[in-house]
Amino acid sequence: KTVKNTYKATTWQIKFKLDAVEPSGSYKLRLALASAAQAELQVRVNNPDRNIPAIFSTGLIGKDNAIGRHGIHGLYWLFSVEILGSSLVTGNNTIYLTQADATGPLQGIMYDYIRFEGI
Repeated sequence: KTVKNTYKATTWQIKFKLDAVEPSGSYKLRLALASAAQAELQVRVNNPDRNIPAIFSTGLIGKDNAIGRHGIHGLYWLFSVEILGSSLVTGNNTIYLTQADATGPLQGIMYDYIRFEGI
């Protein structure tokens, strides 16, 4: 919520270090969402700029009252996001998760787990 009583997108950062990266390889980001309420989750790697297209977007999902918790009818969402090795660097990396649809106080996402895998 902003000082003008409007709402804006929220971005979380997952920072991690890689000792080695296979540039031609493929990695998986597993996102298990416990619930979503009129939300859109966008994933970016090593560049938080929202003017650049996300490598993954859920689109608008959920009518589960994830924030209000007025019921027990949440749905489980599982996403596997392919991340190309060329998007990663040896050393410090950051995955940016943005809840992009922000027009009211009861929109949001609750995650169950987040896992990053090299395959």
